[in-house]
Amino acid sequence: MGTDGLIELDQACWVALAKYNLALASAFSVLALVARTTAPDNELLLIENGAFAVLFGAVQTYAWLSS
Repeated sequence: MGTDGLIELDQACWVALAKYNLALASAFSVLALVARTTAPDNELLLIENGAFAVLFGAVQTYAWLSS
């Protein structure tokens, strides 16, 4: 248990990776909200933070499912 066949990590590593990516996804989501309220004309910053939130959320979900 603790492997998906692609990357060999023990369960503790998968859980740590999932928690780290959850923190990153949450941080970029908050930054996207802050960017939207403080600088609504800066769409590039909003898109970048939203994309990072989705990316790290996807990695977090993958890590959680693999643990």
